[in-house]
Amino acid sequence: MLTGLIGGFFLLAAGIYLWVWRAMIWDAGLCFILGLLSLVVTFFRVSRSSPQAKYAALRVRLAAWMEGGQNGVWRVIALALALMVGFAARRQAPEADFTALLGLWVLAVGVFALSLPRRQPVAWHGDQPLGRKASLALAGLLVASLLVRIINLGGIPANFGGDEGTQALLSLRLVERPLGNPFAAGWYSVPTLSFLLYGGAMRLWGASVAGARALSALVGTLTVYTTFLLGRELGGRRVGWIAAVAVAFSAYHLHFSRLASNQIFDPLIATLGFWLLCRALNAAERGEVSAAWGWAGLVTGLGWTTYFGARWVTVIAALFLGLRLLTGGPQTWLRYRQGLFWLLLGWAVVTAPLWIWYAAHPSDLFARSNAVSIFTSGWLARESQITGRSTVSLLGQQFWRSVTAFYLTPDPTFWYRPEAPLLDFVSRLLLLVGMVAAFWRTRLPGRALTLLWFWSTLVMAWTLTENPPSSQRGLLLVPAVALCIAWGLEALLEVLGGVRKVDSRVVRRWVGGLMALVAMLNLGFYFVRYTPRRVYGNPTAWIATEVARYSQSHPAEGMTYFFGAPFMYWDFGTLAFLLREQAGVDVQPGELPEVTAPARFIFVPERAGEFAEVQLRYPGGRSHELRAEDQRVLALIYDW
Repeated sequence: MLTGLIGGFFLLAAGIYLWVWRAMIWDAGLCFILGLLSLVVTFFRVSRSSPQAKYAALRVRLAAWMEGGQNGVWRVIALALALMVGFAARRQAPEADFTALLGLWVLAVGVFALSLPRRQPVAWHGDQPLGRKASLALAGLLVASLLVRIINLGGIPANFGGDEGTQALLSLRLVERPLGNPFAAGWYSVPTLSFLLYGGAMRLWGASVAGARALSALVGTLTVYTTFLLGRELGGRRVGWIAAVAVAFSAYHLHFSRLASNQIFDPLIATLGFWLLCRALNAAERGEVSAAWGWAGLVTGLGWTTYFGARWVTVIAALFLGLRLLTGGPQTWLRYRQGLFWLLLGWAVVTAPLWIWYAAHPSDLFARSNAVSIFTSGWLARESQITGRSTVSLLGQQFWRSVTAFYLTPDPTFWYRPEAPLLDFVSRLLLLVGMVAAFWRTRLPGRALTLLWFWSTLVMAWTLTENPPSSQRGLLLVPAVALCIAWGLEALLEVLGGVRKVDSRVVRRWVGGLMALVAMLNLGFYFVRYTPRRVYGNPTAWIATEVARYSQSHPAEGMTYFFGAPFMYWDFGTLAFLLREQAGVDVQPGELPEVTAPARFIFVPERAGEFAEVQLRYPGGRSHELRAEDQRVLALIYDW
């Protein structure tokens, strides 16, 4: 029966593969039919021989097959399927349907995951499962984290950014029938698989501002949980709680959790990947080989399919493992080698289709990093020539702006632009203490990982890129900062405990009160001070958002003529997504289009001077002004 099940599965896979490649159609059909027959006969034999006992026995035998001597074969099969998907995707026409290939890739990942052993090691600090009160408290924290991320999601931030709109529109188009290629690189060389996730989310929650942002809110909330798991693994339960609360109510993380943009995946990939890696290392120190190795490979591989910052997680993991191998003695390699193979294989199963794409389009691999790097973009040479300063001086300036992002230098981009440091006052103090405490105990694996994570990311994401500290590139730092805050608070508690004996209940109240203060400072800043300023997305996004909202509530009856160039165009992401059903064209400066009624004319403030000429040419229409709260004109709309 087991042979029939496995044989039927591979016959079905062969049939699907041949159909995808449009080759040997009759052979594909024969394989498909034989595979179905094999599965039907197998299930019939199971049902006839014993209603439940035989089915249970089949499951036991299948699990034994997957976890026994054949598990290596299954992992090789998973990698072969992933490679097959990559080559098939590269050969298919862009307009083809990629649904079958996506299904095969998911199957490959599933086969690899099922081949891993089921047992998991305990945490480094020997934590038992959470008790009832702790579980309820954690659930409450996650609910609170979700609430502050989804309340008025369509209106906070009020502006819908151009990049948000572009990503949302591409996500919608990708999930339309036929399904687009999820194993490629698209806009700004971003892998398209992340767009697939956002497109699927909009299928569930609607193609609106809130629907486009919903997945980010969920990912941000899930990151709070994975931060708790990682913090508990590295430093015990209290470190996990402190770090989780710091992420849950961080204004910086909260803001990006409310945007329809895939940077929010960076902290999730990091915390989940490092948690699994630490569990795997813990098991290896006890002489066990944990499935966490393979799962860590899958998660870090997924980082290559989201935003570029998550790719650095792979490098951090490699550096950390290299450090452990160099300092762990001659037996370390023997303890790690099987797990390392699982990690690499899991990483390859996830990333293989993307690497095959890069083999055919090598420029996409480094296109984005080359565009923002101070070396390859020409910024360093250009700045040195303009200012007359040396390379060392400019690098020092870059590092200073990066290292003071949480204390002094505000984010200069319109991705966030809080006009304040990225941390509240209390967290800044705890971060300093925690950094010193972590350096003091660098030999502890958790502290070493946190420091490697923080400093390598700070240099790569900010110091060596243009315009630091650009908030969208530094989001990977958020959990590392939260862990350092936890280390700082732990160090203060140790000093306090060394001076005098303090009751544990008093400690819990003191820690809880301090973290509640941090939460209130961040929530007050974000919702009370930052949100009303409407600085996110720049003034262009503000104008486009108001134009789109007016046009949604007062749809144009005919063609829209947009007087925005060269300041803004009709295909600007905000307009392109929110007004995707409305026809419109750009009108260049100095042009006066020939139109037939009904028509709508929209003027940005920089071209408001052309309104009178259009009104004179097409008299008798209705005009409407869109104004900001301070009565500044955002746009003029004329319906004729």
